[in-house]
Amino acid sequence: MFFHREHTFQGFRDRLLLTGIFLGVIYWFVEASVHYYCFDEGPFWEHAFRPDVHETWMRALVAILLVLFGFYGQSLINQRRRAEMAVIEREKESSLILENNPVAIVLIDTESREIAYVNTNAQKMVGLPVKGIIGNSCHKFLCPSEKGKCPVLDLGQSIDISERPLLNCSGDTIPVLKSVTRVQYQGREHLLEAFLDITEQRRMQQAVKQAHIEMNQIFQTASVGMRVIDRECNILKVNRAFSELTGIDAGDIVGQKCYNVFAGDMCHTSDCPLRKILGGDTLAEYAVSKKRADGSPLECILTATRYEESNGHVAGIVESFKDVTELKSVQQVLESERDRLHRILFHQFESVGIINVDFELEYQNDLLKRQTDGLQTCYCYRVFRNMDAPCADCLMRKALVTGTIQRFEFDTRDGKSFEHTYTPFLGQDGGKKAVVSQRDITQRKASIAAALRSEHLAAIGELAAGVAHEINNPITGIINYGQLIVNKTNEGDPLNNISHRIIKEGDRIAAIVKSLLSFARQDNEGKKLVHMKEVIDDSLTLTRAQLRKDGIELVLELDDNLVPFPAKAQELQQVFVNIIGNSRYALNEKYKQTHESKRLLIKAATVADSGRSAIQASFTDWGAGISPESMDQVMRPFYSTKPKGKGTGLGLSISHQIIENHGGKLRIQSDLGKYTTVIVELPVQCTNKMVHAYDPKDSDC
Repeated sequence: MFFHREHTFQGFRDRLLLTGIFLGVIYWFVEASVHYYCFDEGPFWEHAFRPDVHETWMRALVAILLVLFGFYGQSLINQRRRAEMAVIEREKESSLILENNPVAIVLIDTESREIAYVNTNAQKMVGLPVKGIIGNSCHKFLCPSEKGKCPVLDLGQSIDISERPLLNCSGDTIPVLKSVTRVQYQGREHLLEAFLDITEQRRMQQAVKQAHIEMNQIFQTASVGMRVIDRECNILKVNRAFSELTGIDAGDIVGQKCYNVFAGDMCHTSDCPLRKILGGDTLAEYAVSKKRADGSPLECILTATRYEESNGHVAGIVESFKDVTELKSVQQVLESERDRLHRILFHQFESVGIINVDFELEYQNDLLKRQTDGLQTCYCYRVFRNMDAPCADCLMRKALVTGTIQRFEFDTRDGKSFEHTYTPFLGQDGGKKAVVSQRDITQRKASIAAALRSEHLAAIGELAAGVAHEINNPITGIINYGQLIVNKTNEGDPLNNISHRIIKEGDRIAAIVKSLLSFARQDNEGKKLVHMKEVIDDSLTLTRAQLRKDGIELVLELDDNLVPFPAKAQELQQVFVNIIGNSRYALNEKYKQTHESKRLLIKAATVADSGRSAIQASFTDWGAGISPESMDQVMRPFYSTKPKGKGTGLGLSISHQIIENHGGKLRIQSDLGKYTTVIVELPVQCTNKMVHAYDPKDSDC
């Protein structure tokens, strides 16, 4: 009902101007009615529609006044209405501001000191609804301990901002930041009190205070010397370790310039840590030399870091100094030992590396780097044994497990021999590792084998000499008896022919014994003039019977004009016997029975080699041949194309060495499955003199 009347009245106010116009019209007709009925001045319609000028002017004036009154009244009503609406809007806004304020708002009547209003946050802070708060005395309900001490009401202050305890419904006190000011509310003076809960702030302050205490304790008890420097090079703070490090009391340091206390070579230079930090660096670290107060030197590690203000600006730096004088002395000793070990390892004539438990090479000396082509990540079983997995009986692992040094020898597919030594040790990280050394013992084994072969030949020579003497005596007797029979019989006599054959076969046996003695004899004398044809004949004397037995055809193409040359006949004979033996094996491998191509061709002729005359002997067989993969390795010690047990791999190696010692060359030409030719070239000159001028006493020969 109230809303309806208010709406009707409001509608009336909105049409007040129209009402004035309507009243003006009514007055016009009322005036006409008065003249007609009261004064009987003529017909009504004449007074209503045809009044005289005076009457028209009077009626119009009254109508205009009524309209103006309505317009003025409407204006006043509209102004009041706008004012009322503005007040209502302000009250709504104030209410929203108070309700949505993040702090607790309380209005207290200054006369009764009763709480007149609380917002939602105040209700939450106190822990009661509005009904439980409104009407209570503030000094009894919110802060009983502050009764009589209200800064505004009791002490006469106009405004108050202070920290106070606030009591909630549970009886707990809440630390708050309280703001009090005087305001007018509902026509009465009130106190507007705002409470901000600072419990979390107090907690943070306490945490910051505790952190400051802890940081200061850490700063003072740090094992390294530390100082704080501002942007102007002023020392703000030092710890006890810094005072002990420099020998200066902290009271004499704080406030001084950093370049005047514990100065160094970097002061006033572009390397100054403060200058670098202010220039944009975040961390600076140096190895510096300082002097203590007593002048003694100090080696230390200087680390400078920035420290910032709350706005993020760089306020200065924190420098820490770690005394490394003793450490540097130890480091120098270790570096000296490391350099010495490094030189030892890198000047070894063997490959040296360090292997971890995962078979990875962590260190390689120069020789080993050449073997691995400088690869950083490689594994021992691939580098040393060319395998894709660790060895089944890994001696490196055995060395790590047993803690003992392990050694072993092995031969590679390319004919080389190596000796490996694994020495276990513990690395810096506590892990087990092993130092591996690989030594190439190919030449050593070849030398040992050559020595054994030499001893073997010496033994054979001694045996052959004894056998030869035993054979020579009866052969001489047989030849002599045969000669006696020849002398006593006539030609044509069957007995005479038999005697000639006995003498011939005896001479042949004597020649074989002589060649055997020559081959097995250790010749310690120097080179002598020899004939290539004689050396080949002596070699064939020892091998012809085997060639004939195997069905190998022997073809000789020896130049009759070959000149003598300086050489050791026994060594050349050893070379030729070995070559003939290899040819015989190759022919037998290809042809198991007699064949027209099963033949050995031996040539000897004089050739020109680099402007010098040389005797060239070549041995060609049409046997199994040599594969291209083996051509580069056949002259290496212990490399053999023959099955195990049928070759030592030393024949060509020793032969090559013998020919080189004679100043000659040994070359091989071969086509797998077709032929092999071994060529031996020997110089016929001794220094720059021709052979025909050869002097056996010439030491250059």
